Amino acid sequence: MTTQNNQLITVEAPCDIDEGFAFDVIVEGRVFQIEVPSGGLKLGETFQASLPDIGGDPLPSQAPTGRWKDDLFDCFKHGFMHPVLWNSFCCTQVAMAQIMSRLQLNWLGIKASPVDAGNAFRTIIIVIIAYYTLTILWSYIFPGDWYLEDDGGEYVHIDDPLGIVLLWALKAVFTIWSIVSLMFTRRALREKYEIPEERCHGFEDLVCSTFCSACAIAQMARHTADYGNYGAMCCTEDGVIENTPMDPIAVAMKVGPVKTVGADHSNPSLV
Repeated sequence: MTTQNNQLITVEAPCDIDEGFAFDVIVEGRVFQIEVPSGGLKLGETFQASLPDIGGDPLPSQAPTGRWKDDLFDCFKHGFMHPVLWNSFCCTQVAMAQIMSRLQLNWLGIKASPVDAGNAFRTIIIVIIAYYTLTILWSYIFPGDWYLEDDGGEYVHIDDPLGIVLLWALKAVFTIWSIVSLMFTRRALREKYEIPEERCHGFEDLVCSTFCSACAIAQMARHTADYGNYGAMCCTEDGVIENTPMDPIAVAMKVGPVKTVGADHSNPSLV
């Protein structure tokens, strides 16, 4: 690999990688391949390397950096029957899980190892099934009581107070998890693609996750996949057809020119 470029970059390892391997990183909206330094890398470990002269391919998703690919409310960009549209509005948490898989996040929207991130979709599906199963069966678990009115002779149903409290607690926990995990996911996406907040500065991710969750998820899905050239799927882990190229997980940051006096920066080094 040619590395005579005078730009130095800092890279965070997306997973545990042995020395001798190489992996793709995003540098200012382009994809480069970086060699693993001697000794290998652990998840989250950072190192510095020279920016290669070769490479610099566009992102597979065709996503720009520094801005969104399209607007928050461009939900019908790919038509009324596109899977992303229906998934985002009818199965919001499922669509969110697919974006988490693309960004290597766990079921809470936090950066994780490939193993934990790989389980995010499955975990969220289990959470959804458990939540709706419990809400449906709640009237059987806490049936309440029937009373006969003295005057009219009609039966009146009285809900179980404990059942009502627990049901609302379950709904509150599910709602809070949905909002917070979506907020973390949106923030992680913005950091990866260097997208600044445009409105509600400091609270944009929270506001969008609370009041525009379906539109926010659809926007993130469109940003992280090239739906113009590749099809979408409703129930796969990443929401795209098989063998669809995805953007690299690792993002590098330029830190300045390489100092060539008294050191060899042609090889990557840990920091």
